[in-house]
Amino acid sequence: MLRKDQVAYLSRESFAGFRRRKLTTGVTILIMGASLLVLAVLTLATLNLGYLLESARESIDIRVFLKEGATAEEVATLQPRLVIIPGVQKVVFISAEQALSEFRSDLGEEAEILDLLPGNPLPASYHVILKNEARNLEAVRSIRDEISGWTQVGEIVFNQEWIDSLEKWAFRFQMASLVVGLLVFLAAVFVISNTVKLTMASSERIIQIQKLVGATNSFIRTPFLFEGIFQGLLAGILAMGLVATIEVLLANHLTGVVFFNPIQMLGFVLFCALLGLIGSWTAIRKYLQLGSEF
Repeated sequence: MLRKDQVAYLSRESFAGFRRRKLTTGVTILIMGASLLVLAVLTLATLNLGYLLESARESIDIRVFLKEGATAEEVATLQPRLVIIPGVQKVVFISAEQALSEFRSDLGEEAEILDLLPGNPLPASYHVILKNEARNLEAVRSIRDEISGWTQVGEIVFNQEWIDSLEKWAFRFQMASLVVGLLVFLAAVFVISNTVKLTMASSERIIQIQKLVGATNSFIRTPFLFEGIFQGLLAGILAMGLVATIEVLLANHLTGVVFFNPIQMLGFVLFCALLGLIGSWTAIRKYLQLGSEF
């Protein structure tokens, strides 16, 4: 267990690098902060795309149009059969008259052309509202295949191209986010690692003296680990501060855009501190050649 004087020494040394190498430390924090800002913006874009995709998925449903001439009894038997299909949340019956009324409302000022028709051309239908887990192309096709053979069903309509395109773009963006995030992660670790290497190189004589008087590797590396953590922490605070500033300045112009909440900001800053720790750890292992002992 460390003595009080040892704890005091380690605490002083953990912050000493900030005083001795102000320029190097400042540049490191700025570079890492800029990298982490890119990661934060990318994360925000991913979050907003996720919300956008969820909103778009809510509009994914199925319209089951009934055959002309289907009796009221036949139509009534369809609803309980549709409701019990896995993935179906609710089924709403839309009569031919209701469908025409909705169509007239959608046309607006051009609805007068419907008066020229001899009758109502729109069939009755069921609006099949899906559960969230069924709002994908595979599930929709499965439901379509199940009900397509029913004698009362005339046509089944769903936005197949829209669903397919939605899933493809979501996957592409997720892969792009993963690649860029990995690059930013490696860049941040590289910057911190090289800064700590320079710090240890400039402190080589001190480290040698510490080893001669019996200092352990654990005792030697502790200040450098904390220095990396503090650098990551400050870089994370810088990145989140810039994001918060952007939110304040552009809040009125970016309606509907989701920003980080306080818990997410704290988590991001702590993640940056972890990056600093990993960067320091990598540099120290190579410099002190600790290998598995570390």
